[in-house]
Amino acid sequence: MNLPSLFQLSDGFMDDPLVAVATRIIGPTCPGDLESWDLAVYGDGFEPLTLDPFSFVGHFSNQGLLTLRRDLLGPAGFAFPPHWAYNTTGTEFHATIQWLTWTTTKYG
Repeated sequence: MNLPSLFQLSDGFMDDPLVAVATRIIGPTCPGDLESWDLAVYGDGFEPLTLDPFSFVGHFSNQGLLTLRRDLLGPAGFAFPPHWAYNTTGTEFHATIQWLTWTTTKYG
């Protein structure tokens, strides 16, 4: 499925709660533990809206969540969720996200 990037999401979804799902595509490799993931955003009825692949060196529970905040969710205008639920194998994380209200909150 060819979906737009998170940065191309229409502002028509600004008031809607959306679900972000990060799914591991390639697990830890040799030196450096490079991990490749897809970040998908789903709307009402779990309709897929966006898809952004990303990679980083490290482990998802710390470096991966930082990568999501610094490089994807924050710059696209979304509040970073304080908690991500995950499956037992640690290959899928999900959280409800919403656009920031720029008048009361500033990303940083």
